[in-house]
Amino acid sequence: MTRLVPVLGLLLGGLALAIAAPAAAKDKPAKPAAAQATKPAASSGPGAGLDFADQKSGTPLEIYADQGLELSQDAKTVIGRGNAKAIRGRVTVTADVLIAHYREKAGQAPRPAKEKAKDPKDKDTDQAGSSSEVWRVEADGHVTIASTDQTAYGDHADYNIDDAVVVLTGKDLKMVTPTDTVTAVDSLEYWEHRQQAVARGKAVAVRADKRIQADILVADFGENDDKQMAMRRAHAYDHVILTTATEVVTGDRGDYDAETGIVTISGSVKMTRNDNQLDGGYAVVNLNTGISRMYPAAPGAAGAADRQVKGLFIPQKKAAPAAESAPAKAR
Repeated sequence: MTRLVPVLGLLLGGLALAIAAPAAAKDKPAKPAAAQATKPAASSGPGAGLDFADQKSGTPLEIYADQGLELSQDAKTVIGRGNAKAIRGRVTVTADVLIAHYREKAGQAPRPAKEKAKDPKDKDTDQAGSSSEVWRVEADGHVTIASTDQTAYGDHADYNIDDAVVVLTGKDLKMVTPTDTVTAVDSLEYWEHRQQAVARGKAVAVRADKRIQADILVADFGENDDKQMAMRRAHAYDHVILTTATEVVTGDRGDYDAETGIVTISGSVKMTRNDNQLDGGYAVVNLNTGISRMYPAAPGAAGAADRQVKGLFIPQKKAAPAAESAPAKAR
């Protein structure tokens, strides 16, 4: 197997660079717009999620690559190619190519490489380029972003460490936790400070046999009772489709509370169970009890008194009785 061997001692404000050197020949192998972010959660346990940016203070970013690293002082980039990997704390980003963008820290000027710090304890100024910091990481090809219990997949990822936001694009966009799976066609964003995923384009959230789809899904995550990351709420916008083991509910807007198991659907709502159908303006579906209710309109909506719920019920056809056997012929 290929060994990861550190070969550069360059520190860019906590950016530790390492390169994958090939092992001996005998060891060589055969040829996945949100609102303004809020204050980050204080959790640091196993369910802290994809907190890549939250750990930037005091935690180095390590980069490994099988085909080497390219450092450009003019472009201020570090490029890793071939099974590239970036690690910070519990979060690992892997891709065919990784590009780390760095810059000078605000209020600090880079010091000449030959200049030494007077205080031997001053590690930040004792090395060339140590006044720099990584503010953005790009990943291309077979991208995976993984923490202890949360993994995202895609073809391209753009990780803005300043905003603590990652945007995944490409095919087979997916975010997986031990209890939930969120997929999308156009893009998949994750806002670390909010612990919130935004899926765009035929977005789908699945838990067990329950499925909610919409043009846009906003999923809020947090720790469950098992200290694992899980979806707490999902907000669905436009062309909403809720699918359970017994029915399908469609509408314009949906809100799912995973803790209570209650989903509310509003707009032009249609509920189908077997051949029966209900039409209204507001539905409440309890996924835990299997009880669904349809209302003319959402509570407090204007003109609700003038609306009605329409139901279409198809009677079940009785099975035809088995044909009586004909009497045996007399001999």
